[in-house]
Amino acid sequence: MHITINDIAEKAGVSVATVSRVINMLPNVSEASRQRVQEVIDEYNYIPNAFARGLSSNSSNIIGVIIPEIANPFFSEIITGITEAADEENLNILFFSTDENSEKEKRSIRVLQEYRVRGLIITPVTGINEFDREFVNIFESLQIPIVLMDRSIKNGSFEGVYFDDRAALYSATSLLLEVGHKDIVMATGSPDHIVTRRRVEGYKEAFKTHGVPIDEKNLPAGEFTIESAYNITKDLIKNNKLPTAFIGMNNMLSMGCLKAIHECGLTIPDDVAFIGYDKLDMIEILNMNLTLVEQNAAEMGRTAATLLIDQLNGIRTPNSTILMPELIVRGSEKFPVKK
Repeated sequence: MHITINDIAEKAGVSVATVSRVINMLPNVSEASRQRVQEVIDEYNYIPNAFARGLSSNSSNIIGVIIPEIANPFFSEIITGITEAADEENLNILFFSTDENSEKEKRSIRVLQEYRVRGLIITPVTGINEFDREFVNIFESLQIPIVLMDRSIKNGSFEGVYFDDRAALYSATSLLLEVGHKDIVMATGSPDHIVTRRRVEGYKEAFKTHGVPIDEKNLPAGEFTIESAYNITKDLIKNNKLPTAFIGMNNMLSMGCLKAIHECGLTIPDDVAFIGYDKLDMIEILNMNLTLVEQNAAEMGRTAATLLIDQLNGIRTPNSTILMPELIVRGSEKFPVKK
């Protein structure tokens, strides 16, 4: 039997307003009335309509989280961190994945508006300049607390939490240069993407600091996918243009690069050196001692959620919280013995 809030009010002998106050756990309800309403709710297994409650109160107990790719383990870990912090505050979460598509992002934001979410954590589809102003306008129109995560937006003043990509890539590239590498290939994502720009800046800065000329051909552009890095790496090997070292710009690009290296029968670091960016679960499964720039993605998620919760409680924090990835050296950066 479908039961409405009006039915509950009639069966409990109270007003609809009283039922609403009980459902929303508000004060100014006698204990006797609260008990009668709760008994009817329990008897008919009534589940309040969260959407309707949000409309009536112009708010909800829901926060929105928008990420670019749910299949990427990095963002899966971020979600774990967000969930842990949100659970402590009894906040519910609506998750959306945009697949790096700006139109899907806009649709996700519209849905969150309809649900009257209290706040938003988002890794925006950004980095292409013409979109930045549009994103700022959209986010500001929401008039709710917003925390950016992993990617910033030009012309905006939103709070955010980021890893220091530039410094991390500088450290990784410097390590390779210090052991003798000069021919270092790093397959990149789209050159317009803010993550690509920051990490390429760190790569180039290391070459400049160490006085080694940069070969721009060693920064082939592609997409942030396994297939993209696989094809780039496979082509280099097939055309006898194997460098002395590869850098995986993120975990997906690392996996594509490693797949091609393995298929071609090469070993790390005997034939070619390798440093990856982001944790790779596969290295433990395959017992690979890879040097990696490791980001604590769960920490980023918890930090982003904490920043949002602070805003919901009226606490303002600095615009940017910077987390430093850790370079874990395991030996795969060594100069190849077969070169």
